[in-house]
Amino acid sequence: MTALMKIDQESLPDRLVTGLSKIGLAMKSRAWRRKGRQGIGPLQIQVLTFLRSRPNHSATVSTIARELSVKLPTASEVIRTLEHKRLVRRRRREIDNRVVTVHLTSLGAKAGHVENRWPEILASATENLSVQEQIALLAALVKLIRALQLQGEIPVARMCISCEHFRPHVYVGSDQPHHCGFYNVAFGDQSFRLDCPEYVEAPAEGPSNNADSHKTGSMAPIQGLTAG
Repeated sequence: MTALMKIDQESLPDRLVTGLSKIGLAMKSRAWRRKGRQGIGPLQIQVLTFLRSRPNHSATVSTIARELSVKLPTASEVIRTLEHKRLVRRRRREIDNRVVTVHLTSLGAKAGHVENRWPEILASATENLSVQEQIALLAALVKLIRALQLQGEIPVARMCISCEHFRPHVYVGSDQPHHCGFYNVAFGDQSFRLDCPEYVEAPAEGPSNNADSHKTGSMAPIQGLTAG
């Protein structure tokens, strides 16, 4: 066996998974280290971060559970802990008191911002990539997240490619080939959003399509994404 064959024994997809796993491990281990010092665990940080991203800094318990891919009892327990720490407060809706809405407090907004520093760390690391490499990485992440979403492995990702406002490749030959119907503006691959507050899920392509063909069709708009 040649030296090159020994190097190539691990497939390229396996190497990509290993790389992504290492990044995930770094994020998780840093969160656990901060838990020991500050008393706020990784899942609690995720709840605070999610609430900070919402327009009104609030969401129902079921929405939080769905967004974080956890069971409802788990989300409820985390929220109770955060409420005890005065980082969130719970309210029952006047129209339907069975629905509980979780609101981020000013203390919770500050705690979530201080605790969740790993986006800044990753942003700093990506600065080592060229602009073209960053655009290519963003396009690849969009495809990967969409594939996981279609497999049912992650909740709905509020990304451009699955939004009804998104029109891909309508301006052929332009460096801003896509169109956003909500903002009525053209944009390029470097402007793809992965969590847009204006997101509206695009309707299914039609009842005649089976599950497999629908999934294939749903991926069609991103097949042509490139860094160019």
